[in-house]
Amino acid sequence: MKKLLVLIISMITGTAYGQGINFENLPGWKEVLQKAKNEKKAIFVDAFTTWCGPCKQMDKEVFPQKEVGDFFNANFISFKLQMDQTAKDDAVTKGRYDDAKLFEQTHKIASYPCYLFFDTEGKLIHKAGGGGLKPADFIEIGKEALDPGKQLLSYKRKYLEGYREPEFLKTYVYKLAAAADPQLATVADEFLLLQKDLFSLESVQMRMFMTTGSNSKYFRVLQKNEGKLAAVLGAEKASRYLKKVIDAELMSRALKVVVGPDQKKGYEVDEEGLVTYLGQFYTPDTAAFLAAYHAVTVWKLVDQKQAYERAKEFVASYGKHLNPAQAAQMALIIAGKGTNKADNEQALKLLIVHGNTREYLVQQTLCKLYAYDGQEEKALHHAGIALTEVRKTRPNYPDISSEEFLKRTLTASPTPQIISN
Repeated sequence: MKKLLVLIISMITGTAYGQGINFENLPGWKEVLQKAKNEKKAIFVDAFTTWCGPCKQMDKEVFPQKEVGDFFNANFISFKLQMDQTAKDDAVTKGRYDDAKLFEQTHKIASYPCYLFFDTEGKLIHKAGGGGLKPADFIEIGKEALDPGKQLLSYKRKYLEGYREPEFLKTYVYKLAAAADPQLATVADEFLLLQKDLFSLESVQMRMFMTTGSNSKYFRVLQKNEGKLAAVLGAEKASRYLKKVIDAELMSRALKVVVGPDQKKGYEVDEEGLVTYLGQFYTPDTAAFLAAYHAVTVWKLVDQKQAYERAKEFVASYGKHLNPAQAAQMALIIAGKGTNKADNEQALKLLIVHGNTREYLVQQTLCKLYAYDGQEEKALHHAGIALTEVRKTRPNYPDISSEEFLKRTLTASPTPQIISN
């Protein structure tokens, strides 16, 4: 009876009831505006698409939370607006197509999810975005929308009035980034121009924040001045940051689509393309080495046989120059499932010189290789070290024995393959 009563109330008021945010089940924007005026509340619009993964994550993990619902339901009229069109759309969604087009054009929505906040008259006062947020993070966005001093609109107004204090510009940059606003780069550049030291910590942090890829002008400045970057961040952190940005594009640079005689699409590894890409950041010799190494690791996702053959060639050429992690990767590919004794012996010989390295991947791989070789005592020894190391970074790792760890290592799922069409 209680559930039926809630359903009837929902139908009458046009509100979708639940523990989390109550999204209005109204025909469109016009009705939302009217309800906001009647209740004297601000408006929150979740602009989403059906293909947006982060949108689904927010729907599943954030919007239904009680604390989120308590805050938003008390302060906003909330409304979901689907921005794309699909064959599965119901009549209500189709009825909102014109509203979606108007929002996209008027509010310059460039990415999803997009969170739009309006006053009771329908005037945009705040804009943000992003998935992967925790409930507290999303509530904070809502609080900003209600605070005239923190609303994006307030910052835009002050900026247009000529306010250029560095701390203000820095905060404004973060707000523009959250809103995917096209003015972002302009304001970031103004902030950087105000810095007396081009490599102060704040200047470096802003360039890191603004970096979107290896072609970013902000990244190129940092990459071409690695010594100055290291002076600010420390050599290890600077090197790790540069490598992270460069490596993020390796997969897209390495894979190329090929079409066979049967018109079936497949994938190959473009090693020449990798050399060209990496040559922008490293010396020719280093670029060639890294290209060959990454070609092997990408082949592992495409063709196991090719990966095995390339790994053997790579080790023959560069075996003495590998760091522990690189040696472990090559050893795993060469050993495969451990059915070939000669391959397993080669893999062990390659990795055993790094046996004292307490790196998890090295110890896990040695555990596996010694098990393949029938040396169970040594396999369990390295299993124990691997367990110790993994628990340093993953304190919730299961409390299992070395024997169980070895068993799991030997039965782990194989590396997934990229499937051709």
